[in-house]
Amino acid sequence: MANYIDSLNNPILCDSTPNYDGWFSDDYWLATDWITWHKKLKEDCGYTQEEANAKISQAWTDRGTFGHEWFFQFDSDFRDYFEGEGMNFSSLANVVYTAGKGSENIISTAGSLTSILKIAIPAIVIGAGIFYGIKAYKELT
Repeated sequence: MANYIDSLNNPILCDSTPNYDGWFSDDYWLATDWITWHKKLKEDCGYTQEEANAKISQAWTDRGTFGHEWFFQFDSDFRDYFEGEGMNFSSLANVVYTAGKGSENIISTAGSLTSILKIAIPAIVIGAGIFYGIKAYKELT
C-alpha cells in the first residue's frame, strides 16, 4: 500500500472526504489532492473505476458553489487526469475550450452556456434583491 498524503500533509484514507474551501481564510484540498484521492480509491480501497468516479462526482456535486474548487476545471492537470478517467467536471471550461476550437461544436457550447445561465441569472436576481433591500432599509431608518 502506498502512502497517499494531501497537500495539507494529512493522510488520504479510503473513507476520506474532500476538505472543501470554506468562507474566509481556511485550508482546503488542491486539485492534486482530488487526483490523489481518486488514485487511492482505485488502487488501495477496492473501488472500480466507475465506483471511484461516482464517489468523486458526488463529492464534486456536494461542494460549495463559490469555493476554490470551481477553478479546478481550468487546471490542465486536473482536466487531463479526470477526462482520461472518463469524467467531466466543467461547464464553463467546456464553453471556453470548445469556443476556442471554433464552430465545430456550437451545440455543445450553447448547451453549456444554458447550464451556466441557469445558475448565473438566479444569482444575479438574488444579489440585486439583497442590494436593493438593504438600500431600501437604509432609507427607512
